[in-house]
Amino acid sequence: MINNDDKKLLLEKIKELCKKEISLSDLSETLELNKYETLSLLKELENDKDNIVKKVKDDDIYLFNNGERNNEENYYHFETDDNNEIKFTLISDTRIGSKYQQISILNDIYKKSAELGIDKVIHCGNITEGLYPVKNKYSNTLFLDDTMRQVNYVIENYPYIEGIKTYFINGTKDETHFKNDGINIGKRISEERDDMIYLGTNTCHITIDKVNMLLINLNLAKTYTISYRPQQFINSMRSEDKPNILLYGGLLEMQKFNYRNVNCISVPSVVATTDEMTQKRYSNNIGAWYITVKVNKKGYLESIQALASPYYVTNKEDYIKSKVLYLTKGGQ
Repeated sequence: MINNDDKKLLLEKIKELCKKEISLSDLSETLELNKYETLSLLKELENDKDNIVKKVKDDDIYLFNNGERNNEENYYHFETDDNNEIKFTLISDTRIGSKYQQISILNDIYKKSAELGIDKVIHCGNITEGLYPVKNKYSNTLFLDDTMRQVNYVIENYPYIEGIKTYFINGTKDETHFKNDGINIGKRISEERDDMIYLGTNTCHITIDKVNMLLINLNLAKTYTISYRPQQFINSMRSEDKPNILLYGGLLEMQKFNYRNVNCISVPSVVATTDEMTQKRYSNNIGAWYITVKVNKKGYLESIQALASPYYVTNKEDYIKSKVLYLTKGGQ
């Protein structure tokens, strides 16, 4: 019987060994396990969405680690309170790992959320800055230049206030970790932080009673109007597939409008304007939305109130100066 500590080490070792194709026989011999024990561990990885590819060849099973699965279709549900309301904070693009990150502003947003009695923060992607190729001109804007350093920094430094949970998706910047290292950082972060709930990559469908809310993060592209990208996205949807609320991260904009009966909210960043944004002429709104959704007695959308909270001044070298926010109900 394999104990839990040994099992965790064995699972990590399997993922590492399978980065190059290996037979089940050789894998079992290296792990000093029989084939049935090894297959049982492989099943656990499969259930945990690790993409270990198997193929039969030469009377043996050959294995290859194709990276942590990154294409899941995700759904989540929120309950309303006794007043048929739900409140949450909306943020996006914290870009942790960049020299332009703004942990001090992020801490302030979490403190304001607590003051407003909000216990849910929805993060619309790009929790990290991701990776740039070594020869890329923006690579020197990173102070954390590899996947696990960024993951561990988020785990150790992302604000914590007891009672508040963060629900987040991976954005296009976060996907660079998967493309380079086969690591789903959202999954890794969520495994180590009980208060941070990973909702999937790029999209998540959230229901609030009978209200449908779509959380999305897609590639940023320069357009003539800031509403163009979400409008085009809504245009591409069939009427029966349209959400009641669309939360759009990655646009670096703060805007709310209704289009084709969809309440669309573009979510601003929590990062200072980076060199890449400047050179590609992206505008960068910094701040958060404080949202109240109310449903009627039948569970359908009655109203949505959005309080904008912009920040006009950022903190130079905040990645060096910021402090970790960790607050419990006892005040420590």
